[in-house]
Amino acid sequence: MKNPMRNFFQRVLWDDNVDKKGIVVEFASRGSNTGVEAFTGEDVVKVTRDGLLVATGGRAKFIPFHRIIEIRYRGRVVFSKKESVYSFKI
Repeated sequence: MKNPMRNFFQRVLWDDNVDKKGIVVEFASRGSNTGVEAFTGEDVVKVTRDGLLVATGGRAKFIPFHRIIEIRYRGRVVFSKKESVYSFKI
């Protein structure tokens, strides 16, 4: 079965034409005070079947796809759980 979010992050990781700095991802985080953290496309290290490995602040963290809340590319929302946006268009 195809996973559009996995395909999106594979493209972020491997496509040199994608502006990695322009991608901001918010995810539910149990370890933060606000319950939400963010990272950029530059932080993506590896994409797996169930999530991705990101390196922020000198440490690596695994983020399951189901914890991703919103993805913005150059300010435009390409994925949002709240608003039911699932375009994944870059």
